[in-house]
Amino acid sequence: MNALLIWYPKCSTCQKAKAWLDEHGVACETRHIVEETPAAAELAQWHARSGLPLKRFFNTSG
Repeated sequence: MNALLIWYPKCSTCQKAKAWLDEHGVACETRHIVEETPAAAELAQWHARSGLPLKRFFNTSG
């Protein structure tokens, strides 16, 4: 199973993340966050599985 990268292609942070994955041989499927917005159920599932605080899923810096 490939990793899933939810990204905005024009975002420099997203571009860096994709480049890192590529450089490290991590196969990933990309999903444009605007064109294929994650559903609330998906977010809830990812959050529960991750064990991380919810704020870690969002860019809160600006």
